[in-house]
Amino acid sequence: MKKFKKLTILLFAYIFFIFCTGFFTFQIPKVEAANKVTLTYWVPMGAEQALHYKSYNELPAYQILQKKTGIKIVFKHPPLSSSAANDQFNLMIASRQMTDIIEWGWNGYPGGPQKALLDKVIIPLNNYIPKYAPNLNNLLKKNPDIRKMIQTVNGDYYCFPSLKELPIDAYYGPQVRKDWLEKLKINPPETVDDWYKMLKAFKTRDPNGNGQADERPFSILRGASNPRAAFDYCSFLVGAWGIKTDFFQVNGKVKFGPLEPQFKSFMSTLAKWWKEGLIDPDVITMDRKVIEANVLQDKIGSWLGLIGGQMGTYLTVKKGTSFDLIGVQYPSLKKGEKVKIGQNEYPFTGRGAAISTNCKNIQAACKVLDWAYSKEGYVVMNFGVEGKSYVYKGGKYLYTDEILNNPKLGPKEALAKYVPILGAYVQSREYSLQISFMLPQQKEASKNWSKVTNEIALPPLSLFFTPDESSKLANIMNAVNTFYDEMFLKMMTGKYSNYDAFVKTLKRMKIDEAIKIYQNAYDRYIKQ
Repeated sequence: MKKFKKLTILLFAYIFFIFCTGFFTFQIPKVEAANKVTLTYWVPMGAEQALHYKSYNELPAYQILQKKTGIKIVFKHPPLSSSAANDQFNLMIASRQMTDIIEWGWNGYPGGPQKALLDKVIIPLNNYIPKYAPNLNNLLKKNPDIRKMIQTVNGDYYCFPSLKELPIDAYYGPQVRKDWLEKLKINPPETVDDWYKMLKAFKTRDPNGNGQADERPFSILRGASNPRAAFDYCSFLVGAWGIKTDFFQVNGKVKFGPLEPQFKSFMSTLAKWWKEGLIDPDVITMDRKVIEANVLQDKIGSWLGLIGGQMGTYLTVKKGTSFDLIGVQYPSLKKGEKVKIGQNEYPFTGRGAAISTNCKNIQAACKVLDWAYSKEGYVVMNFGVEGKSYVYKGGKYLYTDEILNNPKLGPKEALAKYVPILGAYVQSREYSLQISFMLPQQKEASKNWSKVTNEIALPPLSLFFTPDESSKLANIMNAVNTFYDEMFLKMMTGKYSNYDAFVKTLKRMKIDEAIKIYQNAYDRYIKQ
């Protein structure tokens, strides 16, 4: 009996050993398989990264991401040209040869992201984010406003969003030659009338001191393909009348700038500036290279531009000369009056990484994308490699001299050797503070450009259009914008002045129906 019990115990022990051995033998291939997961990722490469690499596989931030998640990524990049990238995106969708992950501005998809879901191009993420993306899920729980911005009209999550950390500092606005102001003994302009007097002085009093009447008082450098789009983007000047050049709202009621009586006064002011030679004639073609060359040759006195790409670049290039800039506040009609609109940004940039319907491993795709929203991912995607592109000191992540004082590259270009700069992650505010606002002139500019209430701005509404509304709106606004662009130039240059006929034509083109679509979307946004 004792022998039987002993044999029984030994038998069970042997079976248990075989089971355990088999179990662990079975588990090892699973771990290996997980390590061998490969995902394809289509994403436009930034021009700054293209200075250093041919693929994001070479970028340290994405190398670290792959190491941390144990998932290999094969990046596919369209050409740098935005039109070529758009063509390749459309071809990829039409052929249904989608990569596992597609990073794109999905508002540009015909019918919007909701239509992309209905077309089964990408998948809704509502069931996957809580299960497989704990970092993004936690972020959305803490930030209901952001959650609302990345949901479609049907309440679907469709992407891992490209976000900016709050508060968002103003980085685009009116810039003026400070040394010209000092030479002519003129205070920085605060009102529309101040601007007119300043521009007249720039035109007539030879501030560049070369004895020639070659000054161009006002120009536009970035933010637009044409002059009207520049005013759409930041509402310079037009905001003094409490309106925008495109859609806005007052107390919840959506309006369209050209239909408002104040629009005529704005256009009359612009036409007066043009007639008196106060506006750079090159804004008609928006030839940026020519305009920038004239800035550096001391021929342009003020312009609309970026705090880094223009202000920072020019101050660096002209260092050691008398050249100086000031970012002045957006003008009002009366001194001390708060301007109701200026450059207005939201935390969601509109770009995001979506998972396509071709993806066979949704859990792995979520894991890869979610890592960027973790604390570790936040540091890597924003700051790069410790000891090389950043150091942690005094409780802050600080970019190194290789980034901030690179002898061959600007800070943005130097940082692009380590991080994507734009992508599906939360861009740290420190990026703006350390990279874009390095100079005291830049810090002052951002402060001055923020002296607006933005109370008439519309929230990002594209996600709240139904596919049918998006289609109707596109048909209406394609025709309206073509007509509007043409008439804006004609009114600005004094070649057309029949404002009433202009408004009647807009109404015939169904602008009121477009306003109604915006109103419906705005109401949905407020209710959600």
